[in-house]
This record gives sequence, C-alpha cells and structure tokens, in this order.
Amino acid sequence: LLTSKKTIYNKVIRLNVKWERPLKGWLKVNIDRAFNSNNLEGGISVVVRDSKGKWMSGFLKKIQATSPLQTELQDLLHALQLIIKEQLFPVDVETDATEVVRVISEDYPTNNVLIYKCRLLVEEASRQGTISFRHSFRKGNMVAHVLAKAALMETSYNNLCTFVLPPEHVV
Repeated sequence: LLTSKKTIYNKVIRLNVKWERPLKGWLKVNIDRAFNSNNLEGGISVVVRDSKGKWMSGFLKKIQATSPLQTELQDLLHALQLIIKEQLFPVDVETDATEVVRVISEDYPTNNVLIYKCRLLVEEASRQGTISFRHSFRKGNMVAHVLAKAALMETSYNNLCTFVLPPEHVV
C-alpha cells in the first residue's frame, strides 16, 4: 500500500497561433491534408507565399489514400515537385503533420515508397537551393487546411485545381 501524496497540476497555456511570414527573401510553402477513412479519400493542398505574405500560387487535389500519413506524404511529394520545377528557393515547408517532418528529417531505412520518393526529392531540392521543414500548428496553417477540406468535395480524383489568386473562401 502506497501512502504518498500525489499532487497534479493542470495548467492551461494559451498560445496565439497564426501564420508567420518567412524571412525576407524566402518563400513559404504550407501543405495540409484532409482524410476520409470511410471512403479512403484524401484532399491535399499546397499554398505558396512570399516573405510579405503575398499569395504566389496554390492548388488542391482529391486523391485515393489508405491513411492520413499516406495522404500527407502525397501532398509533400506534390509540393516538392512544385518547388523543384519552379525553383522556389530558399523555402520553408510547413505542415501540421509531425510524423511527416520526422520521417523526412530522420534517415532510418524504409520500405515505404512514398517516404523514399519524398527523401529523393528533398535531396534533389537541397542540391538546387535551401529548403527547410518545420511543424506548424493547424491554426497557423488554416488556408492550406481549408483548401484540403475543399479538395475532398471535388467530384473526381487526381484533377489538380491550381489557383493563381487565392480563392474567395480563404481570403
């Protein structure tokens, strides 16, 4: 029988989370996904903004997926392809998926084809310019989140919907 007293403190810490501009001269790419486990569907989105917060481009896409991680990795794959193709450097890539940041940052062996492809693209991007990855809380990533949820509403899969201006529902 233990007779020690145990004191538990529940302290609430409130954070003011919002989207933050990248450093001057840098770009920021925010990615997010939405996943519907009932239909095995994912919605992915990428938003690119400059150091003043100005919208540069964005897209959404509905995909078939088996898990939230697979959906987020598909999103990262598309973002990396865009970064390389459009030479978007130096760039901060932000996601609210800590698992994605971890699997990209760590160099442990994997048999996951998506992780492998993403790592190859990260290496290629790193040879071309400066790229960093970081976690962002959802509230700091709301534009990408809204677009990812909108992607789930699309009627067909794998149609890339590109925005040269921000859509009205995210302004």
